Amino acid sequence: MRHDRRNTYRRLKIGDALRQFREERGLTQHAAGRLLERSQASLSAYENGHRAIRPRDLKHILDQYGVTDELIRRRLLALASHGRQKGWWHDFDERAEADVIDFASLEADAGRLRIFDSLVIHGLFQTEEYARAVISSTSGELRPTRDIETSVVFRMNRQRLHDHGQPPRISAVLYEAVLRQRIGGLEVMRAQLSRLLALGEHPHIHLQVLPFSAEGHPGADGAFAIMTLGPAELLEVVSVDSLTRSWYIDEPSDVDLHVKAFDRLQEVALSQGDSRILIEEILSET
Repeated sequence: MRHDRRNTYRRLKIGDALRQFREERGLTQHAAGRLLERSQASLSAYENGHRAIRPRDLKHILDQYGVTDELIRRRLLALASHGRQKGWWHDFDERAEADVIDFASLEADAGRLRIFDSLVIHGLFQTEEYARAVISSTSGELRPTRDIETSVVFRMNRQRLHDHGQPPRISAVLYEAVLRQRIGGLEVMRAQLSRLLALGEHPHIHLQVLPFSAEGHPGADGAFAIMTLGPAELLEVVSVDSLTRSWYIDEPSDVDLHVKAFDRLQEVALSQGDSRILIEEILSET
């Protein structure tokens, strides 16, 4: 049995569902193994997210467990299918953290991204120099230079999705402070602001700025990103980051709160045109 560390979210999501379906039917892993004609160890590996599952095997298990809800089946089968796809991130398996690779694979699978950032410009919009300054400032004392450079290269590779034939629809709201904080120095920020203006011209990107003048808003609790996964947009996942870890939120009620918060942020933010004017003004002052 081959175990690896990739696609953690997808595997754990599928595994949790399989465990729930099995327990709802009052089956032990041993009894379920007999029903499915596979070993208990194999079933345990699936349920614990230690092993990728082929869509045809997942379909067989869902059939045997009597799972007929079409939406649930489509979501799980989509996760299984996309979780087995190869991507550029696999080149970093031995050099980057598993959760970072996992996030990149989910981001690349998204058909839509809704992003709010209040401290730094989002990684999908960063120049190489700005990314290096951000990564060095947050972890430079804790990580060797070669790891920082690996993280920079990895972050730049994430931006490949802008060049896809059908890139994801990206809506982003950036707090004005991230445009004014001179991370990396004046020249780095000038290049970064120019990069933002150029990206704002792309048809798949809708960029807004939340100005200092905005009154109460739901972004006070921090940055988040909502990923709508798969070509059929079957599943929405919220990604939240901190200094030491990242985590995913996928309970429908919690996701809905984040969607409503993002909608409100877009309402109180400057329009796309006015946001561009503000970025140009800040660039002229830098």
